[in-house]
Amino acid sequence: MWTQDQAIAYEAALEAINDVIAGYSEQIALEQDRQKPDAARISWLEMRTDHASATSHALTVTDDENVRQALLEYSAMVRAREAPR
Repeated sequence: MWTQDQAIAYEAALEAINDVIAGYSEQIALEQDRQKPDAARISWLEMRTDHASATSHALTVTDDENVRQALLEYSAMVRAREAPR
């Protein structure tokens, strides 16, 4: 069993990871639509997407430390992407 706090943290971590994956997917699409797409950038973005996806699949609701770490890391990435420039 798990606690409600664990479930909330787990869902928040998954949401942050999925938000990052969506951002990478958007960047891949934009790069692919360029007249001369940068294959290295696309490859890097795909690698980051794969890593985020693997992180998501490896999480379990009762793994407090990894959930906490994923939430911190991916939430920071979302905030950085959304910050005004």
